[in-house]
Amino acid sequence: MRVDAVVRTRKIGHFFPAGTVDGYDVWLEFQARDARGRILAWSGSVEDGGRGPVEKGAHFYRSYQLDGDGNPIDKRNAWQTRSVLYVRLIPPGAADTAHFRVAIPKDAVGPLTLETKLNYRKFAYNYTRFAYAGVAKAGSAGLDHDSREYTYDAAPVPELPIVTLAHATAKIELGEPHWQPVIRKQDRERWNDWGIGLLLQGDLKGAEYAFHRVTEAEPGYADGWLNIGRALIQEGETEAARPFVEKAVALSPGLARGYFFLAMAQKAAGDYDGAIRSLEKTAQQYPRDRVTTNQLGRILFLQRQYARAIAAFDKTLDVDPEDVQAHYNLMLCYRGLGQTGKAEREEKLFLRFKADEASQALTAKPRLLSPEDNNERQPIHDHVSGPAGGRSGDLPVAGGQ
Repeated sequence: MRVDAVVRTRKIGHFFPAGTVDGYDVWLEFQARDARGRILAWSGSVEDGGRGPVEKGAHFYRSYQLDGDGNPIDKRNAWQTRSVLYVRLIPPGAADTAHFRVAIPKDAVGPLTLETKLNYRKFAYNYTRFAYAGVAKAGSAGLDHDSREYTYDAAPVPELPIVTLAHATAKIELGEPHWQPVIRKQDRERWNDWGIGLLLQGDLKGAEYAFHRVTEAEPGYADGWLNIGRALIQEGETEAARPFVEKAVALSPGLARGYFFLAMAQKAAGDYDGAIRSLEKTAQQYPRDRVTTNQLGRILFLQRQYARAIAAFDKTLDVDPEDVQAHYNLMLCYRGLGQTGKAEREEKLFLRFKADEASQALTAKPRLLSPEDNNERQPIHDHVSGPAGGRSGDLPVAGGQ
């Protein structure tokens, strides 16, 4: 059985978690129990009765950074960061969908209790023990890496509290599966957030299915139709997406993002003038939105309106002077105008700020050494039961896991 848990960022104006996202322990703990209290699945337990590290196969929210030798950045040594294994943060007003697998034994007694917790520990376990008791052995270390082994016996390590930020429980009966969706207006938000989580991880067909259920639950909700269009646009089905986006705009004429995605469909169809008009409506409401000004500049560039395109990209740089897309397109615009000096300057800035594609080679070491981290790196992945022995008690685990 697959169980999906949706974590939603409601009423916050920043990514979750925020701050130094390489230094926290933020993760989902999932547990499935039968009516006798037997644990059928447990992901995200904490070793040593809640005092140790989080199970490696848990669903984490963090930036997993690597140094120049492929070692985790876990000592607040951010200056040695040379690559990233994965980053999982939830944007404001968005959602993340985690997938858990539960093997149900034949002798399980229903109903099953499914429990999910979003846990937070201010400092990651590895950093805490390094800060209080870490002593380096002889080994290789430099400006870009630290491959030394450490001992942690020099001093006692304090136990940091684990805070549960959110908690949800559900019960399901055992029996023959007769699965069918239950569409109710009060569940519209839940269907929508589930779909957003699927969309962000690239499960486009799953997201499209969820958003269709949103339109059934509340046909007058414009975002339901728009999100179907977003999923189709991401699939490359821009013509199929257009009727859904147009319906969203008709339901909510002031929906700025509706005009943005309408512009994406118009751009793909070659209707550049229509796309510009749509983007200008979005920009009227959100003049500092970099994605909008970049798209506006790109379409103007495609029309060879280089001066207007440069003005659009300059607005992007007013917000973010390191925006890679703006510098790249400014380089092209200045070349189109024959202004080679300015084009060379933008080329240098583009090369300075763009991602180092070769740095992904550093991920080979942690991916080979840790199947759990490699699994977590995949945009779409399932979590299975980890070792028992976490902070929630010492109940027996089905199958002896």
